[in-house]
Amino acid sequence: MRIDLASAQKRTRKSGRRRRPHRSLRTFDSAIALPEPQSRRRVGKGSRPSPRGQVNQDREKAWAASPGRLKGKSADRPASKTRRWRVASLKLLVFVALLGLGSLIAYASADAKFYVYEGRIVGARHTDAGKIYQAAGVHEQNIFWLDPQQVAKRVIQLDGIKAVRVRCELPSRVIVEVEEREPAVMWRASHQQRDWWLDSEGVVLPYHGDVNAPNTVFVVDSSDRELLVGEHIEPAGMAQSVLRLADAVPGIRVFFYEPDRGLSFTQQVNGAEWPVYVGTSWDLARKIQVMQALTDYLQANDVRPRYVDVRWADHPVYGEMPAVEAGGGQ
Repeated sequence: MRIDLASAQKRTRKSGRRRRPHRSLRTFDSAIALPEPQSRRRVGKGSRPSPRGQVNQDREKAWAASPGRLKGKSADRPASKTRRWRVASLKLLVFVALLGLGSLIAYASADAKFYVYEGRIVGARHTDAGKIYQAAGVHEQNIFWLDPQQVAKRVIQLDGIKAVRVRCELPSRVIVEVEEREPAVMWRASHQQRDWWLDSEGVVLPYHGDVNAPNTVFVVDSSDRELLVGEHIEPAGMAQSVLRLADAVPGIRVFFYEPDRGLSFTQQVNGAEWPVYVGTSWDLARKIQVMQALTDYLQANDVRPRYVDVRWADHPVYGEMPAVEAGGGQ
C-alpha cells in the first residue's frame, strides 16, 4: 500500500492543528519484567526474607535502639557546649588555686614573723645551750625552709651528744631536744696527766666537773696512750667491765689498768688486802663468779694471799705469803 505524503500534509494544514505522534501504551519496561530491588521488596507472611535484607533491617533496628544515638546536629550541639564549659571551669579553678598558692608562698617568705631568731634547747646539762643553737644553724632562717632531720644531723656532730630530736612550730619556734652521754667512769691517763670522763659505752667526753661524787668509779691507766674527745676507749667494752666489777665488789671504787695485765683492783678483807687481776672483758661473768668463790674460801680458811689471778677463769691461782723463818739473831 502506498502512502501519499503530500496529500497527508495538506490535510494536516487544513485542520489547523498538530497531532501528537501516537505512542504505544506498551513500553520497554512493561514489556520486560525486571527484578524488584531487595531493599524495597515486601516480604509476605509466608515468604522468607533474603540474607542481605535481613542484615540491613537488623542494623537499622540496632541503630534505632542504641542509647547513645544522637539525632542530628541539634542534639550534638548541647553536649559539645557542656563539655567545653566544664573544661573552661576546670582551667579557671586550677588558675585560681595556683594564684592563691603563689600569694601564700610570697607572704610566708616575706613576713618577718616566720623567721627564727631564738630556739629552745631541752635536755642539755653538760653542753652549753648556745653552742647547740649555733650548731643547729637555724638562726635567721625561714621556718618553712627548715628541715628538722638536717638540723638534727648538725647537732649530733657535737661531742657528748648521743641523740637529737628537732621540732618546728609556727610561727617561728624551733625546739631542739638532746640526749647527752652521761659520765660514768673517770679515767686518769697517767701519760697525759689528765682525767677524762667516759660514758658507759667507753666514749671519751669533753665534760669537766666535780670528781668527788661518792659513786664515781675511777680507773688509773698506766699505759702510754693519749685519749681524744669522741674516741672509744680500747680494748672495747672496758668501761662496761669496770662498772660491772664495781657492782660485784661493793666498796671498791678505784681500779687499775695495765697493758700486760688488764684490769685489776685491791681486795680488802678483815684488815688484809691483796691485788686481784681480772684481765680483759672476755668471760667477765665467769671471772666474777670464780673470784667471789675464791675470796670466800680464803676468808674461811684465814688465808692472806699475796695476789689472786682470775684472768683464766678455769685455772684461777693465788700466791701465798712467804713463811716467816723462826730463830734468833738479827
